[in-house]
Amino acid sequence: MSPEMFDENVYYRSNSRKVSLTIVFLVLAVLTAFFSIFLSKIGDLSFEATWEILKAHLSGTSVDNEIHDLVVWEYNVPRAIMGLFVGAGLAVGGAVMQALMRNPLADPYTTGVASGASLGAVMFFTMGISLLSLDNYTLATTTNALILSMIPTMAIVLISQHKHITPTTMILAGIAIMYVFRAATSLMMFVADPESVEEAYIWSVGTLGSASWDNIWFVAGSVTVISVLLLLVSNQVTIMTAGDRSASTMGVWAKPLRIICLLLIAIMTAIMVSFTGTIGFMGLVAPHIARVFVGSNMRYLIPCSAALGSLILIGADCLAKTISMTGMPVGVITSIIGGPIFIILLIKGAKKVWF
Repeated sequence: MSPEMFDENVYYRSNSRKVSLTIVFLVLAVLTAFFSIFLSKIGDLSFEATWEILKAHLSGTSVDNEIHDLVVWEYNVPRAIMGLFVGAGLAVGGAVMQALMRNPLADPYTTGVASGASLGAVMFFTMGISLLSLDNYTLATTTNALILSMIPTMAIVLISQHKHITPTTMILAGIAIMYVFRAATSLMMFVADPESVEEAYIWSVGTLGSASWDNIWFVAGSVTVISVLLLLVSNQVTIMTAGDRSASTMGVWAKPLRIICLLLIAIMTAIMVSFTGTIGFMGLVAPHIARVFVGSNMRYLIPCSAALGSLILIGADCLAKTISMTGMPVGVITSIIGGPIFIILLIKGAKKVWF
């Protein structure tokens, strides 16, 4: 066998291994999500009863116990689906942001989307202000969060139009905007009544408990469409990791591509955060773990990050359900386990596969 043929075979075997790993992570995520449906805070809801409810809905028959049906079909199933798509969306956004900014600490929240969304939600929780004068409580909260989450993003886009702005400067600008919005949020929570503060806090740390059949389709649709669009430009994004000047010599319009991708990620993140709050570390940890398995080629990194993000978030939600019978917000778990994992990855040399 010639050296050329050997190298080509090694190349295809390597790519096949990356695809296989991604499929394995995706299957594990789906199985974990299915398992999470059977975790319930109601003591008399058994595994067999949950399974019968699922079969009844899938076959179109009626369910006898309305309370059990409410818990399983109206709460647990949408929560599992929401976890799959939110985990995937945050991980994909983090992977692309890190490549665009050429910074391993970038994530979907870098542009200040989460801080803007938190300000919008807290504004409604503590002051009752609805930007669109909506009567529906949930809709008013998510609308406030969605509208205000886009303000920091638009500010970053305007700043990026400056001739001498670098990706590092854009990250620093995002951090500065984030602190301004957080200060306004903290001020509102300081002067609000304790009951409103508690509700705002639970939302701000991130939870999948607000998932329902009415809102999961917004999240699922946005994550699917935008992830596919980002995957279509994955080759150009990979080239951009070499720097704007090098990317331009290879035919990539670096600045327009960065702005378009930033807007897509911001829209996707804003929709997710509007329904789940701020779930920390997902956009940081999942892409770094994925790089260890598939490297930094965005063609493989984006789907692998999505699968790992879903798996990690659903696993964290299962742990949150198990630890607290009152329903601990999943953002607490992701922050607790995400920080140490991120530090370990950096110390162990995840940077070896960075770019």
